Amino acid sequence: MGVKDPRLWLAAAVLWGCAEATFFFIVPDVLLTAAVLVFGLSRAFRFAVVAAIAAALGGLFMMRWGAQDAESARTFLLSVPLIGDDLITRVQAENNGAWPVNLTLGAVTGAPYKIYAVEAGAAGINAALFAIVSFIARLLRFSLAIGLAAGGFALARRFGLQRLNAAGLAFAWSLIYAAYFAIRSGVH
Repeated sequence: MGVKDPRLWLAAAVLWGCAEATFFFIVPDVLLTAAVLVFGLSRAFRFAVVAAIAAALGGLFMMRWGAQDAESARTFLLSVPLIGDDLITRVQAENNGAWPVNLTLGAVTGAPYKIYAVEAGAAGINAALFAIVSFIARLLRFSLAIGLAAGGFALARRFGLQRLNAAGLAFAWSLIYAAYFAIRSGVH
């Protein structure tokens, strides 16, 4: 079993999807965009589907925790790097409105999915509906990342720079996380 073994990547997509939905703070998009480079768009998308399923299942776990003991779940959330009271308060407010839209948009606006899951449980949102919306929202977000990576790789290939794809991907993720860290660090 080597680094290019798709079964290893599939297992990583499942584990990463669930981990990020519960306790991990680095998004599965990192793995999924790298999968575009290693395997191509089609297989990366298949990995995204299983990552979205795993994320929705992890979200159900967090939702249940939020329903049973919201305060301890929130305390746990605050122990995850870069999550602060401001994000929890924001998501609580968003759950009072069009939560499916807010959950989907939150995926690209810096509010971690795990907060939406805890707060959905605390708000008494229907678990089956939350799981369906979660799967769709996560898959849309993962697909967006995969599409952007594929577009970047195609652009690099057009200019004969495809040998720089791996370095460019690592640089892009480093910039994204540096910017997010800077923004979130300024909030606390």
